[in-house]
Amino acid sequence: MFIAAAFFTQWWDFTVPALGHSRYQAVFLANGQTYFGRYYDRIGAYAKIEDVYYLQQTKGSDPDAPPDTRIVRRGQELHEPASRMLIPKSAILFIEDLTDASPIAQFMARDATR
Repeated sequence: MFIAAAFFTQWWDFTVPALGHSRYQAVFLANGQTYFGRYYDRIGAYAKIEDVYYLQQTKGSDPDAPPDTRIVRRGQELHEPASRMLIPKSAILFIEDLTDASPIAQFMARDATR
């Protein structure tokens, strides 16, 4: 029975229902990276984020000017990854719900309807 349950857990993407969560979350990692999307706590060592976005900063030609920051939907990179990620729970520092008034949440909601 244990072997069947372990196999089924690996085959099926078990997620723990997230009651009381907002539509989008910010996931802060120990390496300083922050991802935005729909966070799901899974059974096991990994958490899942769907519809993933992240912030990208680029320096302009003026070295005294602050870097330009834009939000990027994951999947548009050269290697074309899927728009979902599995992240080791040990790498997550904390998770915050984004309110509907958040500019990032509003951008993600608009981008999802395209």
